[in-house]
Amino acid sequence: MPNDPALASDTCIFLEAITGDGGSHNNNDVWWLSPDIKLVGPASGIDKADPGVANPVAVTVHRKPDADCTLTPGTESIVIEVWVGNPSLAMTPDNPASTTLIQSIGSPLPNAGDKRVEAFDWTPPAGLPAADPQSPGHKCLIVRCYPDPLTPSAKNFFVPDEPHVAQHNICIVPCGGPQTERIHPRCGLNIQTVNVHADIAETVTFRAVFDRRPNPFVREVVLRRLSALPDFKRLSAVRPRRFNLILPDFPDAQVSDQTQPGCLGGLFGGGRLPPTFEVRVELQPAQFTHLRFNADISNATPGDAFIFHIRQVGSDGHDQGGLTAVMVAV
Repeated sequence: MPNDPALASDTCIFLEAITGDGGSHNNNDVWWLSPDIKLVGPASGIDKADPGVANPVAVTVHRKPDADCTLTPGTESIVIEVWVGNPSLAMTPDNPASTTLIQSIGSPLPNAGDKRVEAFDWTPPAGLPAADPQSPGHKCLIVRCYPDPLTPSAKNFFVPDEPHVAQHNICIVPCGGPQTERIHPRCGLNIQTVNVHADIAETVTFRAVFDRRPNPFVREVVLRRLSALPDFKRLSAVRPRRFNLILPDFPDAQVSDQTQPGCLGGLFGGGRLPPTFEVRVELQPAQFTHLRFNADISNATPGDAFIFHIRQVGSDGHDQGGLTAVMVAV
């Protein structure tokens, strides 16, 4: 997806999608685990929200050296927006079912070549229905930061390419429990998404991939969260029995199931391709919809954690949103 044209005059201010990327977000990587966005529920912990109490939020904003960029003329400060939603793939600022703006504040301009952390407390209202973006539990967050003379798009976040925007979407899902004889074969996560285009229909692909060998960045992000789970022991070295995506609004969707070794695995190198499940659908303009990610990890040893990356890919082959789900056998 292209950058936000309304922010094009500034090339200095940025958020990192991956530690050390300098604002150059890689569409082919796991770009939705931004280290620059932090939410901690005082009772439920990192990446979760607790209702009726102050939930600390911290955002890190970076500025390139003056010799390497152009700052929008007239800039005196920066604006930081924080948007929150339920576990999501794509999110849009103009759909109240998708996401809610919980903070928009002015912040001093970071020094050239430096960064600045802006922290605030967010108190989600108590008693909200589960569908409300500010309801308790796992939260997906988008942050947008930009020089104060500018006004970004009201319709699109332009992730992942836009350097002024970053997304942080990860959910840890315990599967089983002390009263469960075996890990439930339908351990899952409810996810929502939206067509990022308000004026055109688009054919998109929802792709879930099992990450058996996470890169150092993903591994560090995941392990930091799993360390708070007493039953966690190890990242799984074996593939899950099966996993899928269910879309209730699209019962006849085109599906490609490559979650198990088979003829294609042998054709392309003896099963070295990661297990993958894809669903292809046409979303109507601005259509908001739900999907369910299911994983059968009944072959797991208690304490095993399975990392899955789920992404929404546009008809141009470019990502529009993503989420990491970590299913833990407990």
